Amino acid sequence: MEFIELSNSLIESLEAKSQGLPFSERIAHYKRAYIDNYIVRVGSGDTTYTSKNGDKLIVPGETEPFEAHETFQLESVREAIQRYRNGNTDYNVFLKELGEAGIHTFVVDLRSMKVIYQGPNSEYEYEEMITEA
Repeated sequence: MEFIELSNSLIESLEAKSQGLPFSERIAHYKRAYIDNYIVRVGSGDTTYTSKNGDKLIVPGETEPFEAHETFQLESVREAIQRYRNGNTDYNVFLKELGEAGIHTFVVDLRSMKVIYQGPNSEYEYEEMITEA
């Protein structure tokens, strides 16, 4: 299996190719680049990408840092996800809304094809399956 080296230019290229595409199509680009998963810290937007061979790359967020709330609000999490999917908010607003709903990180796992939204501790999680493009 061929592996592509993780780099800022690779991530920038993937983002550019994925601009405006539905989430499932964006994910297809990441899978083709041998990305295994990525983890987003909601309060900063910092994203840690992990390749299939275990390499890691941290890309600093472009959002104004903030503290995610400690109270997990499942319905607010679902609503924020839906607004973002429908194109009603941009990525920075999406992160802010997730933080206000008590989400601290989310993991996009391309092996299991799911997104795991994680609250202040492990008992507060919300998972959604990613449909393939």
